[in-house]
Amino acid sequence: MAEDLASIVESPKKRGRIKKLSVGILLLMTLGGGGAAAGYFAAGGIHKDKETEADLNKPQLVSKEADAIATTLAGLTGETQNPNVAETALQASYYPVKTPFTSNLKNSNHFAQISLSITTYYDERVLENIKEHETALRSAILLTLADQEMEALATHQGKENLQQLLTDAINKVLDEKTGFGGVNNVYFTSFVVQ
Repeated sequence: MAEDLASIVESPKKRGRIKKLSVGILLLMTLGGGGAAAGYFAAGGIHKDKETEADLNKPQLVSKEADAIATTLAGLTGETQNPNVAETALQASYYPVKTPFTSNLKNSNHFAQISLSITTYYDERVLENIKEHETALRSAILLTLADQEMEALATHQGKENLQQLLTDAINKVLDEKTGFGGVNNVYFTSFVVQ
């Protein structure tokens, strides 16, 4: 057997074939591996940032003048619910809730009736989410309103606190239902306490 191996190695014709065959196999492995690696990276591979892809599906901030603050907004993702950008640079969208909210107040025989408009600096997806989940939002707003005391709502500070509570309640519901809140504030369009 050692003689057969020696005769193959010593024969120039056979050595050339083995050399060509080895080079061909090596070339095929290199090209195949390189092609597989290139395909893997082109498809996203290990560098694919799933969070970035998910951020693109979340609402994005809308600026009044895209060129003026494009560089500032470029670094912000959909996760930023309170952006560090001046509100005057952002385009506000309003959703006026058509039906008013009426609820008894905590520890009293009094009631409050309010009408709201919800605002966001994010794109139309937040407004669509508000419309889609309006029933759940109405419930959260009524529960929050029912937890207020008459004395607190009689003051300016109490009304501002209620605005923040309602904003938080709406964002909580939207976050639970859609994975993103995006509501920046609520505004009272009418406010009656009796």
